[in-house]
Amino acid sequence: MLGPREWMKLMPRAPKLSSEALGWQHIQAYRLANPASWQLDLPPINRHFIVAHLSNPCQLSSRWNGLERRSRSVPGNIMIMSAHQGSHWEWKGEIEELHIFLDPEVMSAAVQELGDRSVQLLDGIGLTDMAIMDIAVKINTELSQPGLCGSLFAQSASHALTLQLLRRHSTLSAHEVLDRLDLPAHRLRAALEYIEAHLCEDVSLDAIAGAANLSTFRFARGFRQATGQPPHQYVIGRRLERAKELLRTTEEEIGEVARRVGFASQSHFTAVFSRRCGLPPRRYRQTCRR
Repeated sequence: MLGPREWMKLMPRAPKLSSEALGWQHIQAYRLANPASWQLDLPPINRHFIVAHLSNPCQLSSRWNGLERRSRSVPGNIMIMSAHQGSHWEWKGEIEELHIFLDPEVMSAAVQELGDRSVQLLDGIGLTDMAIMDIAVKINTELSQPGLCGSLFAQSASHALTLQLLRRHSTLSAHEVLDRLDLPAHRLRAALEYIEAHLCEDVSLDAIAGAANLSTFRFARGFRQATGQPPHQYVIGRRLERAKELLRTTEEEIGEVARRVGFASQSHFTAVFSRRCGLPPRRYRQTCRR
């Protein structure tokens, strides 16, 4: 049974973008521009396979798990094929897609957290799910412009995708449980204190969730409910706020400020700070002092 990297080598064209060099675990992604007409017979894949249709409509037919599926797919549609299945594909029409591969272990851990014994994904093509499409757009952006907290982003994305798949595209019987995965105040406080103490490090979702003594799935869900942000966005925001404080109150060089808030280089820090804060760090310092 193939993994994502070997499976993608069977595609008619090499991916335009890939997560392979980004060190992501449990989730992988590839951006493809497919030819106008093609047929593919593919062996089983060891990941759940989710496709986001990004541009250009096409006629699509597929066969897996003994079922033939036909649909006109348009930008904004998604496709879901659960792991461990061989498949046949045919399409007419050039199409740009994002292929996302999700480790079944992430979903199994989430299902155990919810207390259900057995949950299956509901496969299909030409589906509409704006929440999954939004996750796919964010992943596509991260592939084209890798940012700070890349590993934390990937972990957050895998849990957000798992949550939506369970909610909308599975046989899960305990839907109401998903809405009760709140984060108690003392556990949220422990997580925030851990983040503050490790802002200069490449923090992981596992480590932050561990500080709150929760599973990563429950923590990621509860943290977003409590703060309105996924963990990686919160960490980036706190790093930039710490950087602003250092720029206002110290004489440290820009490179040293970047290092103290967890950026690998001054150039990366300057680019992110400028994009998020509206002006580069040096000008921000000058403006504050005037």
